[in-house]
Amino acid sequence: MKPPQLPEPILTYLDKQLPEPRAIALAVAERLHALAPNLDVKLAWGFPCWVGQERVVSVMAREDRCNLQLWSGARLAHLSSRIEGTGKDLRHIKLRSLAEIDDEVDAILEAAIALDAQDPKRVR
Repeated sequence: MKPPQLPEPILTYLDKQLPEPRAIALAVAERLHALAPNLDVKLAWGFPCWVGQERVVSVMAREDRCNLQLWSGARLAHLSSRIEGTGKDLRHIKLRSLAEIDDEVDAILEAAIALDAQDPKRVR
């Protein structure tokens, strides 16, 4: 799969990350580009964020993982026990390796993208 063209601020963010979280973030970016090439990507609250009608998903690199932040995650939590958190809207999936980016994560991303297209919820 060809890597997506990412804006310079996103590349700068990724260049500052440790190798494993950086690889995970790039793999997520590739998946999102394949699933929804029409989403915009920009920095939001300091992290790469993919936006349709509203914010859909962000990738927050940590020392040992990436958190895949689902902006309408509370409405998707029924899909998988991998969706964690107790926020009113925002939930996350912890990705500790490239192997954890699997068909289940793709299905969750597809559901998040579809939810944004069909029933977007304003993000504050």
